[in-house]
Amino acid sequence: MLPSNSALIQRAEYITKIRKFFAKRDVLEVDTPLSYPYPVSDPYIDAFAIDTQSGIRFLQTSPEYAMKRLLAQGSGSIYQICKAFRDDPKAQYHNHEFTMLEWYRVGLDDMALREEIAQMLLILKPQASIEYFSYKALFEQLIGINPHTADLSSLQKALSRHVGNIQGLASPNIIECLDVLFTHVIEPKLKAHQFVFVYDYPQVQAALARVMPDSSGQMVAKRFELFYQGVELANGYYELTSAIEQAKRFQHDLHLRQSLGKAAVPIDQGLLACLDHIPECSGVALGLDRLLMCLEGYADIQEVLYC
Repeated sequence: MLPSNSALIQRAEYITKIRKFFAKRDVLEVDTPLSYPYPVSDPYIDAFAIDTQSGIRFLQTSPEYAMKRLLAQGSGSIYQICKAFRDDPKAQYHNHEFTMLEWYRVGLDDMALREEIAQMLLILKPQASIEYFSYKALFEQLIGINPHTADLSSLQKALSRHVGNIQGLASPNIIECLDVLFTHVIEPKLKAHQFVFVYDYPQVQAALARVMPDSSGQMVAKRFELFYQGVELANGYYELTSAIEQAKRFQHDLHLRQSLGKAAVPIDQGLLACLDHIPECSGVALGLDRLLMCLEGYADIQEVLYC
């Protein structure tokens, strides 16, 4: 399917505005390989493997690993507009090949990066409504539990009460309970809002984010997501820069992949080797096609992508 000429023009106009936004802030545009020797270890993200004459490579699900190597060698703040690939079924808001805007801001924490994203959104959509909710506040308000302290049994009971039985999830783990409760109970409620930032996720969902105490002393993952009327647009972190901690998380991911019956993946030792040299920074990956859909009112991602 081909996008309309008007969609092509709109995409070009938004990308021009985005590039001007970063140029004014001296954020360097970079270009990294689309195929990479290592996939992400995340058990819930599936990468495409390609068999080349030089060995197996993986189509990037995000340019994160490659961009972090640039940060470690002293690139400073950087951004990239590129293609990314994920082996998920085609759906209203997903295509296996899509466009990602990813950037890393040296010296900014996750809160400061959220404010920068909000500034960019207001350039793309003046008068936009932008709201902020902690993960805990949403769970307590809509589900009646504290997601940071609830045990597995409590989460499974909440899942049964609010969602019911999920096919293929006979005995969901903590991460699966949290994910399903969020997607089935909380995300639908976000449809009543325009742009919404959800921040301070549970430690078990930290991925590549730092774990730090919030204002009440609760340890949380310094991670956030951005939604538009319930549609997920972006995922951001106050970046973890400890190789030792990241190695532990990679091993945890591998154990979880095994428990889910998924193949083990090779770990990017080069990334681990450079993590201690990455400056303090925050980063975010934003789905550019979804953003265009939301800003211009398209109903399906195929309307804005050459599929």
